[in-house]
Amino acid sequence: MTEDPTRHRARLDEQDADAEDSDVQVTGQAPDEAQLLAEIDAELAAERREAPRAGDRLVGAVLLIGGLIGWIASLALTIDKLFLAANPGASLACDINPLISCGSVMMTWQSEALGIPNMAIGLGGFAIMGVLGSLMLSGTALPPWMRWSRLGGMTFAIGYVHFLAISAIFVIRALCPWCMVVWTVTAPMFFATLARTVESGDLKLPPVLAGILRRWMLLSLAWYLLVIVVIFAAFFAQWMTMLGLS
Repeated sequence: MTEDPTRHRARLDEQDADAEDSDVQVTGQAPDEAQLLAEIDAELAAERREAPRAGDRLVGAVLLIGGLIGWIASLALTIDKLFLAANPGASLACDINPLISCGSVMMTWQSEALGIPNMAIGLGGFAIMGVLGSLMLSGTALPPWMRWSRLGGMTFAIGYVHFLAISAIFVIRALCPWCMVVWTVTAPMFFATLARTVESGDLKLPPVLAGILRRWMLLSLAWYLLVIVVIFAAFFAQWMTMLGLS
C-alpha cells in the first residue's frame, strides 16, 4: 500500500526535528567534555613535568646518613651514661658549663621517660632507619607496610625530639650537645620521609598541602631556624653573661 504523500512528508519533518534536537544536545555537551579532558590532560602533564623533590634514592641517602650520625650520637650518649653510672659526680667531655652540659640532661627523668634510656631507643631506631635508607638507595621497592612503618617511626621520632627539646630548654634549662645532634638529623629525616610518602601517592592530601610538604629541605631549614630562635630567646640572659655583656 502506497503511503499518503502528506503523511510521509510530516514523518520526515519529525525525523529532521529530532535530528536537530540531538545535534543541539551533542553540540552543547561536546565542548564541556572536551574542556574537562583537556584540563585533566594538562594537570597530568604538569605532574609529569614536575621533578620529584623526594626521590627514593635521595630520601634513602638522607635516612642512611642521618641514621649513621644519629646512631653515633646515641652510642656516645650510652657510653657517657655508663661512665656516669660507674663514676657518680664525674664530669663529661661535653660538660662545658651549666648551660651546655650532657650530664645535667642525662641524669633527669626525661632521659628515661619511656622506661628505658633514650639512647637505647636511638641505637635501635637509627639503625633501622639506616637499613631502610640503604634499601631505598639501592633501588629496592619497599612494600606498603614497610613504607607506612617508616613514616610512623619518623613521626614518633620527631614527636619525641620535640618533647625532649622542650624539656631541655624550658624545664632542665641545659643543652646537651649530643642530644642536639640527634635533633639536627631527625628533622630532615622526618620531613624527607613525609615528602616521599606524599610523592609516592601513599598519603593523599589536598594539592596545596601536598605541595608544601614536598618541600622538605625548606621545612627542615625553617625548623632549624625556629629552634635556634627559641634557644636564643630562652637563654638570652645566659648568653649575655657568657659573652660578658651583662
